[in-house]
Amino acid sequence: MHAPRLRTLCLVALLASCDGGPVMDTDAATPPPPVDAGGSDRTPRPALAHPSLLVTAADRDGILARVDREPYATVLAALRARAAAPLQDVDPAVWDHGVYGNNGCIAQANAMLAWLYDDHEAGARARDILLALQPNVDTDDTWDLNIRMPAPLMCHTNAWDLLQATGDLSEDEARAVGEVLTTINGAFYARYVLDRATRQITLGFSQNNHPIRTASAIGYVALAFPEHPDSDRWLDWAVSELDYLYGENGQYIQADGGVSEGPFYFGFGSEAGLSFLHALENAGLEDHEYRRDCVNRQSVDPWQDNGCVPRETFTFSGMLERPYFQAAFDWSVSIRLPSGQRPPLGDARLYTPSHPALLTGSGAPSHFLWDWMTNTQEPLRMDAMLIPHFLVMVDDAAAPVEPPYRNRFLPAGGNAVFRSGWDADARWLLLVAEHGSARRTLHDHADGTSLSLAAYGDYLLIDTGYYKPNGLDNARTAEPIAHNVILIDGAGAPEKGLLNDWGDQDAFLENGVDGEALAWAEAREDYQETSIVRGVAFVRQRYFVVADRLTTTHAGPREHRLRMHAYAGRDLGQTFELGADMHVARASGGVHVFTSSTAGAVRWEEPPFVADEAPHVHELQSGVHEHHGVGDAIVDAEAPGFLSVLAPYRVGATDGADAPLAVEAVDAGADATAWLVRGADFTDLVWLRGEGAATEVTLPSGEVVTTDAAVTIVSLDGTVALAARGSRVTIDGVAALDEDASTSVATVEP
Repeated sequence: MHAPRLRTLCLVALLASCDGGPVMDTDAATPPPPVDAGGSDRTPRPALAHPSLLVTAADRDGILARVDREPYATVLAALRARAAAPLQDVDPAVWDHGVYGNNGCIAQANAMLAWLYDDHEAGARARDILLALQPNVDTDDTWDLNIRMPAPLMCHTNAWDLLQATGDLSEDEARAVGEVLTTINGAFYARYVLDRATRQITLGFSQNNHPIRTASAIGYVALAFPEHPDSDRWLDWAVSELDYLYGENGQYIQADGGVSEGPFYFGFGSEAGLSFLHALENAGLEDHEYRRDCVNRQSVDPWQDNGCVPRETFTFSGMLERPYFQAAFDWSVSIRLPSGQRPPLGDARLYTPSHPALLTGSGAPSHFLWDWMTNTQEPLRMDAMLIPHFLVMVDDAAAPVEPPYRNRFLPAGGNAVFRSGWDADARWLLLVAEHGSARRTLHDHADGTSLSLAAYGDYLLIDTGYYKPNGLDNARTAEPIAHNVILIDGAGAPEKGLLNDWGDQDAFLENGVDGEALAWAEAREDYQETSIVRGVAFVRQRYFVVADRLTTTHAGPREHRLRMHAYAGRDLGQTFELGADMHVARASGGVHVFTSSTAGAVRWEEPPFVADEAPHVHELQSGVHEHHGVGDAIVDAEAPGFLSVLAPYRVGATDGADAPLAVEAVDAGADATAWLVRGADFTDLVWLRGEGAATEVTLPSGEVVTTDAAVTIVSLDGTVALAARGSRVTIDGVAALDEDASTSVATVEP
């Protein structure tokens, strides 16, 4: 037995025994026989005109007319640089996906230049690379080779397609390269689709970027070679996968656009998915009938209601233009950090996507283009495989503008985003609370109710990213202790198991309210015999309030830790201080975290440090794991409520709107806690009450504030007010808020 296959079977046996459930898929072990493309059961696909995948002949004049202006001039420069990049040495005895991926994308770049500019020198370089491609893909023993195959297959195929339009590849050479490409594709398909064990371990359990990238690569070669006897079978399977996973029933994209495996792996899958969908549109198969292939559909939660009918005929077109599909890319934009990077949700690192901009040519809004162009870390970033796509798929007819929204409340995807604006210095907070298929993914973390914060150009309170030193285990940063949550006797929600042993616990986003002066959302999750409702308010677009309300069935006091991870301290240096509050500062932004509890004063401590272990370890850049400071606000009680003011400031500002806020504790009596927050032109009371708390508090300045709400935020001039689980707020007897929000939240603002 071939060594990679033996290792995969062993891995299946190992992991299936750990996941608490059977290895399941809904189709037979042996797929249906191949369909003869020239047979009578369907209309044969037409022969491919060249070029018909990355570009068509009609695209050339339009590309040449705009390459002298931005952003296309930058794209063309990147294309030329890729075309001139050094090749890696090919070992004819061992097929190396990294070598062929690198060289193939260099061939693609040269072939694109040859086609655009009649550059036969570039065409000759692409031809030589194509002729060096070997068919012995089975000698690459990478267990997850499937997700490595888009660049080798798609780049070589595009170069093959383009060079036949330029005349730089003879008919015999084109035929020989085609035989190599289809031989590789056949072996790839046999290994990862026909082999049941390999398919299940790499594609079945995941239902994420793995089948998306696999299907896109296999389908791409199928598009290029419609006359091959297995081409329809390859294409049926590929289109069946993408129709499901990118569709409304695939559980991958949620109803509001949130993607189950987070922005990092969504972008990784999109690199191949968008390229294939674009080629599919160019190939002109809008009315082509496919046969549904259900071999990779699953009968376990959350994919059991997939509705797949084997061999059912269907058509597939227009995915790039579909609002449901574009909403996933809009979700990616909506959660972006002020820098333009995506936050490290789940198994992720800080990540700069380029893919939303590619949809502007398919009718997507122009803020997708703005997102690509305004990233402060990697502006106009392009994946090597996709560089030429930016010349043809990006549409700059509409000027790039900021998104039309600011805060976003996405309960299906499990993300609430608060931001002061779209500038790089904006105040930004992301609250996470995923449930159902949004959290049932291999790349999910046990982080219900977690939050992260950035302000004034710096990421300050972090999600800890993707540190996974053991490929057979979950990331060490997947545990609850690696996130900004409440721990009870050191534990959070259940840790996730392997594969589809999801562990963790559903969390829910509720009661979202958007406004200029006040925005609010709640994350609710139950664990450790306790129900936790974390309410987050964004006040005056200047500071944040986090109000944690706990109820429990456990009798007696336990240790409760409100945990915050700082992007400072330990290996990072910068400023990380624990005292009366937690203080984090970097080059341009800082934040003070003031926390109190309804059960008395908290004490700030850093948990014990163990190198390379949570909670101190993080990996926010690929291959660079470091250690950071962690602060715990601790109180021993039965069910204490925590009230935190997260007060960001601009480093160096001593007065004005961006200077540090003055935050002062207020005595609110038993089972309650409160803060006064003072800025340059406001003073607000922030108040958390337990069930037995008094309804009145007298402030140091003499004002008497009354409320029946669990959470109250009110300005002392009465112009801004919020009440959660209450109905009335008064200042010296004058109502600042009078609205029934006994089961929700109410706000008043100018």
